[in-house]
Amino acid sequence: MRNRILTLLLLALNLTLFGQNSKDCYEIKYLDFFGLDQMEIIKWPESELNELLKMDFTKNREQSEIKTNFIIPIIVYQLKEYHPNCNQKIDIIYFNKISEIYLRIREIDSTEFLKKSIAEKIDYLRTDFYSQVQNVDYLPKMTATFDDGPFYGIDYHTKEELNPLETQETEFGTLIVSNSEDKTILTSKDQSGNMIWQKSITGLTDRNLTELHFTENPMEYNSVATLAHMYSEGERFTLYLKSDGSFMYYFHSW
Repeated sequence: MRNRILTLLLLALNLTLFGQNSKDCYEIKYLDFFGLDQMEIIKWPESELNELLKMDFTKNREQSEIKTNFIIPIIVYQLKEYHPNCNQKIDIIYFNKISEIYLRIREIDSTEFLKKSIAEKIDYLRTDFYSQVQNVDYLPKMTATFDDGPFYGIDYHTKEELNPLETQETEFGTLIVSNSEDKTILTSKDQSGNMIWQKSITGLTDRNLTELHFTENPMEYNSVATLAHMYSEGERFTLYLKSDGSFMYYFHSW
């Protein structure tokens, strides 16, 4: 399964620069979460595009939580190049191919889609993309990563205040790493010191991770989430939170 995902990732990332930087002609939100907001418009070479079209994107539905939805943001950020507001010489063949890939991944019937104008098609795909980004169940599947996860930890309850091993100030408040009962505990508090959530941090097979540390300058903020870059047992650990510090999920490198 990992080999298949690696192949898809390599295909998805093997892109070629083209067109002009037309960021203002058609707005597509949330691309900063995927690191695509500052990139020039790029596209797949024809050979790689044709390989993607041969893929059976439903093949791993029952075999793995790793989905091919990570290709969707790469398709969406190309769409502005094909909007009539941005380009008068539109490569219809290429647009039709990436639209087909998108619909296959999402398992959307194309009958009604094909009746729309190109501007309407782009609006449709953008709206569908937004609906996924705003759903925390879809969001991790749209992230291109080889790290294990997403993980959600185990809610931890204690009447006593835990001794902090590490703390990190954030825009919403504070993240605190503690240890209790041989478990690594991560706590989120708001700016008034009120607890937002507290979890025992676990990894594969629900085993307790033995340590957790913040990297230097760990906090990252974008239009979708607040990220805390950390490491555990010598491997990368990335925590995803809402802007108010509410828990979303985390990945741990394998």
